[in-house]
Amino acid sequence: MKRILSIIFSILFIGVLAVGCSSGEQSSNTQKQSTENKEQKTLTVDKNKKEVKISAQVNGKYFTENTRHGVVFKDGKNGEKSVLRGFVKPEDFYNALISIGAKPGNNLEAGDKGKGKKVEGSKLNVYITWNGLGKEIPFSDIIYSSDPRPMDIRFGGNLAHAKKMNTGCILCLDSCPVGITSNSAYAFGESDTVKFHGKKDVLPKDGTDVTVIFRLAE
Repeated sequence: MKRILSIIFSILFIGVLAVGCSSGEQSSNTQKQSTENKEQKTLTVDKNKKEVKISAQVNGKYFTENTRHGVVFKDGKNGEKSVLRGFVKPEDFYNALISIGAKPGNNLEAGDKGKGKKVEGSKLNVYITWNGLGKEIPFSDIIYSSDPRPMDIRFGGNLAHAKKMNTGCILCLDSCPVGITSNSAYAFGESDTVKFHGKKDVLPKDGTDVTVIFRLAE
């Protein structure tokens, strides 16, 4: 009888282990699939519309503090210095813009600061939206400038500089030799005198997920 009971308990124990392992593996696979799905949603490309969309998040710190950074990849050195934290690597964003036919300017160097030079490259119309807004609004609507000018976002390119500096810069608010895109309305270095920050009365609260849309204008 003892031997029979021992065999029964052993069978039951093995069964419990098998169910537990199967459940853990299923949970792990589900979590992995969920993570992959989230990553896939961070960057979408529509070649017919000549459009690139990236996911980002509001950084409420820059409702009041000034910054020259509009969107920066969260893991870059400037990831916490921008109005929006981006979830897309600069290189992936660069390649996405290339895939819709955008042409990089690659015309700025670090030594050009203060010389009045502006970023070149394909012009991009940039918009932003978030859950509940129900529409797209121009990116310029979320940015305060102490010297307001019509926003003129250009595909600066700068991939080699971006890789070397690892700042994570995706969209800079004045002309920049490192950012993948930047604002040609202001020359490189003008952010030393012109102040920028996010508009608290337009943007949703700190930590809100948003989508930034880049459309080729030319």
